[in-house]
Amino acid sequence: MVIFETERLIIRRYTFEDEENFFRLNGDPELMRYIREARDRKECSLFLRRNIIYYEQHPLMGRWAMDEKATGAFIGSFAIIPVESVDAKRHKEIQLGYALLKDYWGKGYATESTIAGKQYAFEVMKLSRIVAITETANIASQKVLLRCGFEQQPNIQEGNKTLCYFTSSTPDVIETERLHLFPLTIPQLELYCKSNDELEKTLNLTPFGRAMAPPVHDRVVKETLPLMRKAPSPDYLFYTFWLVVDKLSRTIVAEIGFKGPPTMDGCVEIGYGTMPNMQRKGYMTEAVKGLLKWACRRSDITTVLAETNAGNKPSIRVVEKNGFNRFEQKGDMYWWRYKVNRLTS
Repeated sequence: MVIFETERLIIRRYTFEDEENFFRLNGDPELMRYIREARDRKECSLFLRRNIIYYEQHPLMGRWAMDEKATGAFIGSFAIIPVESVDAKRHKEIQLGYALLKDYWGKGYATESTIAGKQYAFEVMKLSRIVAITETANIASQKVLLRCGFEQQPNIQEGNKTLCYFTSSTPDVIETERLHLFPLTIPQLELYCKSNDELEKTLNLTPFGRAMAPPVHDRVVKETLPLMRKAPSPDYLFYTFWLVVDKLSRTIVAEIGFKGPPTMDGCVEIGYGTMPNMQRKGYMTEAVKGLLKWACRRSDITTVLAETNAGNKPSIRVVEKNGFNRFEQKGDMYWWRYKVNRLTS
């Protein structure tokens, strides 16, 4: 199974047929110098088996094989996995790493795979942050991480060893106390429209028999997706659905998003809806607060608008709790305005 590709590389899951490849990499003391102790053939075989089993438990993560497209040759390993640390506070962090066979050093494969791996972490895994950890002597990997947009943080201590610590974040995945908000890409929104739990399986979310109303489905297919395809890359954020996911249960609890990109004077309109069995739990108030914080970090947004039905008291409470002010009424509809206070960090 292919995880992601670059111009020259294929990153795929290991199979049991990779036993020799796995040993060539993990059994070489020089290659493992900055990673872990080299393992003998039997240990490598068990380690490979554990990694393959891990895919079933964590379908979006793992240690993967790296193949060269031009030759089909196995050239190394790429990983996105939880941080392994004696510090329990670090166990929720997800780290990126790689290892290459010596014949493929100096060809730019480390940088190429790391850039694509970071993109995969943000766009597919929907992580808001990913880390990388190197030994202090591993200058080559530190240079790769800096080239790929990671920022070096203060060193960390792991037992009696000092390690270099790097982080990379995306502003386009939002974390609140209970919720995880993220925008769907075009392929992900296409899956979401199918309402067959395929997207939930792809993103390792909890399926619950979600269905999309036919009018909404038609609007997305006929209007939203064509607009996303035509939009400049960053502007798809203002057309797509942002899913609101409960972190604990990994269940989609609501949908939120914008009704188009900012106008010339910086106005955007938001819309939202909570899944029927997830209402009255404060999810939408928390989600709108998170999206407003995202808007406040953008220089192209000055005002966020919202429209509510005059009789929709829960929706009115959501905007009121988030500091919107009502400025107009058109028939049965109230219009609300939130003036952005610019955030700089």
